[in-house]
Amino acid sequence: MSAVTSPLRAPARRTGLWVAAILACAALFIVIYEYFVRSSSGQLVDTVARLNAEYYDHPLPYLDPANPWIAFYIVAPPALVFLGITLTRQKFVSALIAVGTVIGANLSTQVFKSTLYERPELGDFPTAWTQDYLDNSLPSGHTTIAASVAVAVFLVGSPRQRPFLGVLAALWGGGWGTYIFIDNWHRPSDMVAAYLVVAIWALIGGWLIMRLEPRKNSVYYDALPPVAPAAAFCWFFGIVFTLAAGLCLLFAGGWSGIARAAEDPSLWMWLAGALLSLGPAFLVAGAGINFFGAEAGRLQRGMDLPSPQAERISYPVPPQFNDLYRV
Repeated sequence: MSAVTSPLRAPARRTGLWVAAILACAALFIVIYEYFVRSSSGQLVDTVARLNAEYYDHPLPYLDPANPWIAFYIVAPPALVFLGITLTRQKFVSALIAVGTVIGANLSTQVFKSTLYERPELGDFPTAWTQDYLDNSLPSGHTTIAASVAVAVFLVGSPRQRPFLGVLAALWGGGWGTYIFIDNWHRPSDMVAAYLVVAIWALIGGWLIMRLEPRKNSVYYDALPPVAPAAAFCWFFGIVFTLAAGLCLLFAGGWSGIARAAEDPSLWMWLAGALLSLGPAFLVAGAGINFFGAEAGRLQRGMDLPSPQAERISYPVPPQFNDLYRV
């Protein structure tokens, strides 16, 4: 059976597609940085949202950035699930690579925070902004921790588990990102940038895991994992939350209303910032669930896993030409 018509394939065989996905995430990161850090309109939206987060109270416990236990609270629940999957399914290679993605994502975030420290003052902003709000904080370190440990669980999961684990990763990473915003630690763009940094490392780690443990990252072609419901859930809420954030900016009064909200806080601006901190987490998760589901290997019962290289297509020799191919 030719490679064109065969439903069987090794996982992560289309390496170029993985490279393209990594480059797409990197390009989106640059777009977020250029708009929200290096443009006056982006700075206005981002910083006014944070100013309004400082003004409005919320019912959750207030967090102390200097408290080291916060990182423990972020890491501990996913870490327990991670250990459970690793030990019960003996996915030690996958676990090692997943831990590497967590380390890589968090180191990258700290490098970005240090090398992109300068945030130019591009608008006619209140003097107080120059003191407290114009230092760079992109990407958010704590959001990177939350998203990366959740993605580590996603990576060690089986292809059938990953759709559900992807939803949980969106809830965990996006939930902490939103919590950090309403607690006035970060701007919305800081969280979006963190999700993209984690996505880049998840793609790198995912490709390695699928290549090094192909059988554990394959499914029977007649029993595919339930990718569509989980992906649809994430896409739906990601699109709704992100579009709702844009509507909140309109309800706040557009550009003039956003500028007024710097001095006269608006609940619309607070809600816009919260939704911008949450919606992109679901969008990234939806894309990841679809991508990893499509790139999982395909097995036929009772047959070996196909080669990770594309199979050569052979055409039968017509009987009348058999004499020409005899040695």
